[in-house]
Amino acid sequence: MAPQSEFTLRGITVGILITLVFTAANIYFGLKAGLTFATSIPAAVISMAVLHKFQQVTIQENNIVQTVASAAGTLSAVIFVLPGLIMIGWWQDFPFWMTSGICLTGGVLGVMYTIPLRRALVTDPDLPYPEGVACAEVLKVGTAINHPSTWGRLRIRKIKHAKA
Repeated sequence: MAPQSEFTLRGITVGILITLVFTAANIYFGLKAGLTFATSIPAAVISMAVLHKFQQVTIQENNIVQTVASAAGTLSAVIFVLPGLIMIGWWQDFPFWMTSGICLTGGVLGVMYTIPLRRALVTDPDLPYPEGVACAEVLKVGTAINHPSTWGRLRIRKIKHAKA
């Protein structure tokens, strides 16, 4: 059996494109309505739809695309932090390099804390976060539908449910 591709240029490119769209939508929606939407499950569905057009796509590659694209939810969180600091009067001046440095430091700290917490919060079988479980199930179902060995079983289930 050939090794499965996970970290591919195709996956990273699709993930970045989805991230750009979701970040822009989240920032607009967040500033307009005061809340943002979760991006993991829509990113998983879109990644499966886009990568379905290519050959030899694996669930691991879809997971990488979904992971990159779900960063849009965290990238757009800056729309609440910076205006909040301005409203309470702690930030009066906007020097570009200092603002960029603070945002970069926050991102690096977030990644550094995520790495050791991954096993406890994501890898273990009893996931405490329902969105993570739901996203994993979406990826599993999408992969099963695209695999030829499950097509007959899925049609039979569909017929059984249609008759009921």
